[in-house]
Amino acid sequence: MIKPIKTPLTFKQSGLAAVEMLITVPILVVILLAITEFGNAFIQYNTLNKMAQNGVRHATAEILGTGSTVPCNNATTVADTMSVVLYGRTVSANANLVMDGVTAEDVTMSCTGKYVTITINHQYTPVIGSFSSETSFNVPLIASAVMRTGA
Repeated sequence: MIKPIKTPLTFKQSGLAAVEMLITVPILVVILLAITEFGNAFIQYNTLNKMAQNGVRHATAEILGTGSTVPCNNATTVADTMSVVLYGRTVSANANLVMDGVTAEDVTMSCTGKYVTITINHQYTPVIGSFSSETSFNVPLIASAVMRTGA
């Protein structure tokens, strides 16, 4: 078997792969964490949008055939709509929240003319936010849905 000839150039190259890995791995980890955080924020934003859409659909569907075109004036419709937004159903007893951290204070329902609007304001806290107590990394996520009540 023929052994490779060691030249002064090959002696200078030893350990270079370890140094390159030491430089690139932290950069790749940061990029991977950024992609994960963006994905988590996008999933939460999509969930908030679906919550608002389901709530406004419930609010406008409940008024069909009742003669009322303003669901915000009916306390039962508002309470049921809030339950649909937060829990995914009108009965909130023994129900889990659709998304953790969203409370009734985050949800607003308004009626303007023949339109019903549900807006959800939620603060997304990234994982990196749990490591620092001085700096806030919270990102506001605001989802809104509008639907017309009648002709």
